[in-house]
Amino acid sequence: MPVTDIPVTCHWLTPTRIMPHPFCYEAAEKPWTCLRDGRPRALTGAELVDCARCARWEPRTMDDAQRDLAYETWGVGIRVPEGRNMADARKDVAWETFGVRCE
Repeated sequence: MPVTDIPVTCHWLTPTRIMPHPFCYEAAEKPWTCLRDGRPRALTGAELVDCARCARWEPRTMDDAQRDLAYETWGVGIRVPEGRNMADARKDVAWETFGVRCE
């Protein structure tokens, strides 16, 4: 049975320092990032301890370590949501008001 009291044993964790900006800027305070929910979430030390007790915890494998090395070398293979500003929100509301679909 895998040991789950050591936080950095989850399949979903990856080092924050190899994440694209703006995530990588938080690496000093939040060394690990959870990729579980599709949107990366940088974790503080306290959150990392809670991660070990997560109901969706999965054991980390050698493939996960290889994934992290590949990400560090070639870039992260996940789409990071782009930032939105007020102009983007206004445009989306206008399109929605007139029933226009933008995809």
